[in-house]
Amino acid sequence: MFLALPVHAAELEGVTLEDRVRVDGQELQLNGIALRTRALFFKVYVAGLYLPEKSTSAAGALAAKGAKRIQFTMVRDAAAEQFVESIMHAMRANHSEAELARVKPQTDELMAMIRRIGTSQKGATIVLDYAPSADGTTLFVDGKPAGNSMAGEEFFRTLMRIWLGENPVQLDLKEALLGGVQ
Repeated sequence: MFLALPVHAAELEGVTLEDRVRVDGQELQLNGIALRTRALFFKVYVAGLYLPEKSTSAAGALAAKGAKRIQFTMVRDAAAEQFVESIMHAMRANHSEAELARVKPQTDELMAMIRRIGTSQKGATIVLDYAPSADGTTLFVDGKPAGNSMAGEEFFRTLMRIWLGENPVQLDLKEALLGGVQ
């Protein structure tokens, strides 16, 4: 007789994230879940970080080998330009000009995809997956690829530093993604 094991999930602000997902054939576990706010009271999205193994340090998460996922579920509508500006500001806050220059083609491609998507509606799910077999990052919106894969693990790490870098977009969000409680 087979026993069904319960599916664990994490919930925040009415958003439920699975405890485990598969990316590029590899099982990843939810490392942390967090709420992104702006101006202290505007709730923007719930974020989840998935890694091959749990990590409580930013350095460990950034150095993790294998597939990785950053997932967002919108808790309010957000215009594409708001996302682009926020991402670019956070990338500049966590990288030198030389580092940003190395991933400029991928960054430009991601920004073009975001602009094509337009406004992200409340409830939309946005996923950034890093797949080692393709050595690329793919943007998914509500389960559908938004464009081609963007090359290089360095690019995915550049994106991860938006939330996990020395100057994260929100400190308590970084702490929660690294397994702390928000």
